[in-house]
Amino acid sequence: MKKNVFSVLTLAVMIVALMVSFTGCSGADEESAAYIAELEAANAALQAQIDALTTEIDTMKQRAALQDWTLEAAAWKDSNGATVTFTATPVNYVEGQEAALSVRMGDLEAESTNCVWNGTAFVGSVELSAADGYSYYCILTSLDGSQEEIALNTPENVTNESLVYLGSNLNAYANLIVEDWEATGSNLVVKSGYAQVQMPRLTTSGPASLSKASLVLKLNGEETSRMDVSMPAGEGEGSYEMALTDVSFTMPTMADDYQLELYLEVALSTGNTMEVVGGSWYSNNGELLLVVG
Repeated sequence: MKKNVFSVLTLAVMIVALMVSFTGCSGADEESAAYIAELEAANAALQAQIDALTTEIDTMKQRAALQDWTLEAAAWKDSNGATVTFTATPVNYVEGQEAALSVRMGDLEAESTNCVWNGTAFVGSVELSAADGYSYYCILTSLDGSQEEIALNTPENVTNESLVYLGSNLNAYANLIVEDWEATGSNLVVKSGYAQVQMPRLTTSGPASLSKASLVLKLNGEETSRMDVSMPAGEGEGSYEMALTDVSFTMPTMADDYQLELYLEVALSTGNTMEVVGGSWYSNNGELLLVVG
């Protein structure tokens, strides 16, 4: 578009220069006068093109486009969802332009809102339940009614992982894996395994951290022994990890159909607690068997 405008303007300047040159010649005859008339006509045509291109450029400037935008989430108190606020600054705001936020889950629209112009930016918010896989789009409407859809944050092009995978980031989760073990007459030994805890990234009280972690052995649902463990920070933000090597528990008295379970129990700085089972055994004819699956 700019290249076309420059070309037209260049031709116009050349025509004007030629007109001045011919006008300045005292010996201009009828042939030169006719040529000048042709140049004037060509100049008028070029001026019309310039005016049309200028109008088109002005129209394009009025079309919606974003200079800057933000998406921010505020977790609900029960961690079952979040309020997501969208703020967008257009490149050139013209009164009457409109903006909307559309949040989708796959091909279906989960929530949407028409944004309000506050004098400097469009602002709008939606209430989203805890789920993973959200896509965020801005729908801009120009004065002529034409619309432009801008992908802000999607699973295919993630700009903020916490908002795309809202469900996972609102809640903490833990894993406890028993890879190898052995049972003697007096001890249950976890020879190898690992434990992992992931803090929620979105909370009502700021970043969460791990306050305490324990391995708890239960017989038929009743605690028989507990071991507090130290879990160092992992590589990911808000993650904690530890390897289990030759971790030994006193074996309770077993009988057929008794069930023995090993749990990871954690307490968060938010005051929440959670536990996850990592190993489950049952007794059969005096033999301890690991339940798989």
